[in-house]
Amino acid sequence: MWTAPLRVGVLALTAMVGLALTATTASAISTDLPAPTQTGPVTATGTGYGQLVNVRTGRHPGYDRVVFDFTGGTPGYRVEYGTLTEQARGTPVPLAGRAALVIVFNPAAAHDLNTGAPTYDISQTLNPSLPTLRQIRFGGDFEGYVAAGLGLADRVGFRVFQLHSPDRVVIDVAHQPTQPFGTDTVWLGNAGHNTIVNGVRSGQHPGYDRLVFDLATAEPSLVFVGYRQNTSTIVVGFSGRNVPAVVNGSRQVHVGLPALRGLSWSVYANGRRAPSSAPHSGTGSG
Repeated sequence: MWTAPLRVGVLALTAMVGLALTATTASAISTDLPAPTQTGPVTATGTGYGQLVNVRTGRHPGYDRVVFDFTGGTPGYRVEYGTLTEQARGTPVPLAGRAALVIVFNPAAAHDLNTGAPTYDISQTLNPSLPTLRQIRFGGDFEGYVAAGLGLADRVGFRVFQLHSPDRVVIDVAHQPTQPFGTDTVWLGNAGHNTIVNGVRSGQHPGYDRLVFDLATAEPSLVFVGYRQNTSTIVVGFSGRNVPAVVNGSRQVHVGLPALRGLSWSVYANGRRAPSSAPHSGTGSG
């Protein structure tokens, strides 16, 4: 999926057989913990020189969980999206999925510090095949560092925390936001706001395609989204206080996705810009 720097506002449109339109992407989930939403790097200090002894996975409502079990305390860590590499060599380690979440533990080891005997087999590949978590691989156990990578179905929110008795580091990765798809016309926003679009992008997700308009305003102007009569074309119209509307930045839209086939723009005399997307008549696939 193509990504861009975070804008002030984001308007997301997803296409499957119908429409799903929101001003935000987070959905509330009632469970023991909410689904995580942050995607930036996370760092923390530990409580000791952790020796890895086990890795466990599980599915929760709204997220998948990975638990790294340690003895000797929990190590410090840095967790971020990137590329898992072999320690000391720098060779990339491929992971199943569209995104890789990389964890580097320090000080940590996957072997007994006194005897050198392995405490956990980091040569193995784990394939839990959960909704988001697809694979776990390791990049090495070298000079106090243990590197691991999570292969994910997509770039999603995650959270990291430590637990004790026994010592463990927990990583939760969110499931894709779930919203109903429909075919009814949608109105959103307020005509009193300006229409300023900083860019437009699209990408394929499991089960649907997404079209994103990055806005320069905290709130969208008046937005109309609906099917053009008797066609498979979805019309997205922006009407705002400013005339003409302002459309800046790049338009990195993938052509020929399972549902989203293309994008065209029209400019009207009153300054209103109406982009229209033409989804395929069939169901999008993941």
